[in-house]
Amino acid sequence: MVTPRGEARGLLGLLPYLGFMIATTSTSIVASGMYGAYLYFFKGAVGEEYATFVYLVIGAIYLGIGVALASLPRAPLRPGSAIALTAATWVSIPVLAAIPFMVAARIPFIDALFESVSGWTTTGLTILSGTPSSSGGVYVPRVEQLPRTLQVWRTLMQWEGGLGIVVFTIAVLAAPGISAAALYLAEGRVEKIEASVAATAWKMFVIYATLTGISASLFYAAGMNLYDAISHAMTGIATAGFSTHTQSLGYYLHNKWVLIAGIITVYMGSMNFKDHYNILTFRFKALKNAVETQAQLLILALSSLAALYIWEHDPGFHRTFSALQVVFHVFSSASTAGFQAGDLNATPDAYKAILTFLALLGGSAFSTAGGIKVLRLVVLSKVGWVEATSSMRPRGYRPRMRLGEKRLTDSYIRSVAATAMIFVMTHFILSVALAALYPSKYSFINAAFEVASAMGNVGLSVGISSASAPLGAKIDLILAMLLGRLEVVGYIAAIYYTAQRTAAALRRRPRPPGPSF
Repeated sequence: MVTPRGEARGLLGLLPYLGFMIATTSTSIVASGMYGAYLYFFKGAVGEEYATFVYLVIGAIYLGIGVALASLPRAPLRPGSAIALTAATWVSIPVLAAIPFMVAARIPFIDALFESVSGWTTTGLTILSGTPSSSGGVYVPRVEQLPRTLQVWRTLMQWEGGLGIVVFTIAVLAAPGISAAALYLAEGRVEKIEASVAATAWKMFVIYATLTGISASLFYAAGMNLYDAISHAMTGIATAGFSTHTQSLGYYLHNKWVLIAGIITVYMGSMNFKDHYNILTFRFKALKNAVETQAQLLILALSSLAALYIWEHDPGFHRTFSALQVVFHVFSSASTAGFQAGDLNATPDAYKAILTFLALLGGSAFSTAGGIKVLRLVVLSKVGWVEATSSMRPRGYRPRMRLGEKRLTDSYIRSVAATAMIFVMTHFILSVALAALYPSKYSFINAAFEVASAMGNVGLSVGISSASAPLGAKIDLILAMLLGRLEVVGYIAAIYYTAQRTAAALRRRPRPPGPSF
């Protein structure tokens, strides 16, 4: 129950909400353990018993903790507290999830944390490289060497994270008094399909599951086995990018139909949920106002042409990559899915620059994609055009700042500009830090590429992300992944709110009586 005003005040009043998040996300751990138990007891699978035991026990503990916290009295959620809760969720859930992975895979905590953060934020960068870790020299296995229990956990984690931990919780565990609207907005969601946030979250979940089924069918028809088809569909629609193979979709490089299915999948994942809803309900006329989707298609077309021009005029690039691979990586980066089908470290810097731009830009605002989002680029382009042409208008002319059916208010434009600027500045700082820390190992363009992939929650790599990467590089990329998931400003707002509440609590604390004489 939600407590009356004045009770359960302060940050402790957010613990029940965090309990809901822990309870929901622990299901991926429990479900993975149950799948491992099924393989061990009914299929006679070898090597699943230890991971199964770890995931069932720790998953059950997390589920119990989540339910216990959720049963505590809840403070009412307001915008500031919802933002603080969302930031706390996106930090705490990956940390908790790293523990069973560390124990089951027998790898250092920093490597388990990297994989967990990459999974929940739907980034897709991985340290499962089959090399010794830079932390203690412990061998970190390749993806194929993991028990199926852990492989399935990686997939489920990204599928939940793709919809958003908060939105997923609202969709499957909505209860009276959870303040769904405040949580929905705090995770960066603005658009809605239905008037109710809970109804919107449920519709998103249904669309998400439907697209996953369509994608799995495409991959299976293209030649994947059923396990790989379902796994890649779940991480592809989530625009997440974890694969069941170390080479990602490069494992299927001999099969062009798999790459084509991959292009369709990642594009579907990066599309606006509202456009998906209109297509699935045959409301095609509504698509004429889909300004963001139209802009996204234009960007994809121009980027593909530019990438193919570079490929055509670079003999080495032309020799090692096919035209389909070139376009595939454009879609993979622009959608922030991060499926990979070739060694990007060996590609020209100009091609890397295109992919870096697309990774930072990302997909649609109302989708599973990361990055700054295409909508913000469209808004800034509209504002720039109006400002550039205003001098040619009659004196006193006031332009109509509209985008499709949406009116662009001054506060909204400021928010868009600030978010984009902070995102780009943070990318630059983290890129410079990575290149400066290891100048002999990483060029600036490679550092900028990898950080953009981490911040945009993409997952494409030029080889920096691995178990053997230096500790500083892993920390830099973990920060980039976490900051990018809430577009940086979410964490800034959460820190500001927490500092304000802490300072207010300290001011209210009664002072001890002074000495008496």
